[in-house]
Amino acid sequence: MKLAQRKLSGALLSSAMLMTLFTGCSKGGQEAPAQAVEAVSDKGGPVQTEPVDITFYRPSTGTTQEQFMDLMGNAIKAKFPNVNLKFIPYGQGTNVEEVLTAGSDIDLLILNINLIAQFPKYNLLQDVSDSIKKANFDLSRLEPTTVDFIDQFTGGKINALPIFTTAQSLVYNKDIFDKFGVPYPQEGMTWDELYELAKKVSKSDNGIQYYGFAGSTPFSSMTRVNQKSIAYVDPKTNKSQIAGEEFKKVVDNFARFYRIPGAEFPKDKMGKENDMFNKDRNLAMYVGNSSLLINSAVNMNVDAISLPSFSDAKGVGPQMYPTYAAVSSISKHKDIAFQILTYLTSDEMQEKFARDGTGLPIIKDQKVVDLFGADLEQLKGKNMKSFYPQKPAPIAMKTPYDDKVEGKVSAAFKEVVGGDSDVNTAFRKAAEQADADIDAAIKASSAGK
Repeated sequence: MKLAQRKLSGALLSSAMLMTLFTGCSKGGQEAPAQAVEAVSDKGGPVQTEPVDITFYRPSTGTTQEQFMDLMGNAIKAKFPNVNLKFIPYGQGTNVEEVLTAGSDIDLLILNINLIAQFPKYNLLQDVSDSIKKANFDLSRLEPTTVDFIDQFTGGKINALPIFTTAQSLVYNKDIFDKFGVPYPQEGMTWDELYELAKKVSKSDNGIQYYGFAGSTPFSSMTRVNQKSIAYVDPKTNKSQIAGEEFKKVVDNFARFYRIPGAEFPKDKMGKENDMFNKDRNLAMYVGNSSLLINSAVNMNVDAISLPSFSDAKGVGPQMYPTYAAVSSISKHKDIAFQILTYLTSDEMQEKFARDGTGLPIIKDQKVVDLFGADLEQLKGKNMKSFYPQKPAPIAMKTPYDDKVEGKVSAAFKEVVGGDSDVNTAFRKAAEQADADIDAAIKASSAGK
């Protein structure tokens, strides 16, 4: 049975069931008497704790202390007034190995989905299955694909919970469609229908060449969340899957947009799609997550629709790209860390994340989902529902070797649309190179043990 389907109903944390004990330090280095901690719940109310330091670590992003506090720190502090929050910023001297070598305290980690696959080797993620059962934490509240991924990746453990997510959408420049008298893209379109629409706005006007559509940059960010749920690497064989027929169908689908007769993408435009859309404004449609619309809507006449679907899988949207939080296995305060973890999934925090555009809610409450971007003036009247797929594709399995594939996908795609190679040759070569890199990484890892 899938994890998201387990009905662990009840309040988020039942204080009658979970009276958490943890110790603080008293004078002379002696342990103070254990104090009862009132459980957090969606209903709100005070949370009483003894003073305690809780440290967050978010590897692989440039999040600053100030940004962390705006993102969630201030809200956590208000909910848990006796918690002293600390944050380890990621940067020079603070990669994972360096933080662990320094003996730094880590209570909670914030990880995007790609990082989840990198962390088993560090043994840093704490299985909180027992705490979830004791607390009657209702996993069915959460968006299913983001929870199912953790279930499948860990073989049934729960070592992280999604706290918000993103998904791709299609953002379009209404001025270009108005210029050529072409109707705007519509919800429910297939890629084939979008291709016909793209041809109508791929024209030259007053010496300016307009292009109909481009995928997000780099191209691998499209295939990473592809609607066919094809993984980069087979986790059973550790072999890349980018030379497979289904993956090449995904590539061919997007490549045709770059080769529209009379509006073929020049090689020097590859990788510059973002500038074409936002600065040159000669690209009619562009794929991105919500930040694309948030930023472009400030000074452009834009809107969005849900990502078109494949004709043989109508209505299936892109995979979610969630951010997770996890209790650290080296935390000295696992109980309070778990309470904070679950608070991040509460209605209160989900509304906060939604309203300020931080990320899409991961709870299945349409009222909260509809609040996405509500506090951003430039999004008034925009089709914000386009960023939350009604039927997201299942999240493809991740491996520690995905990074050996991703860059090669973008390079091979550039060869194909630039006319330097056909899809079979380019992606066969990319797969061979990726497999060689994966084998080398496996051997290096084995030699280091």
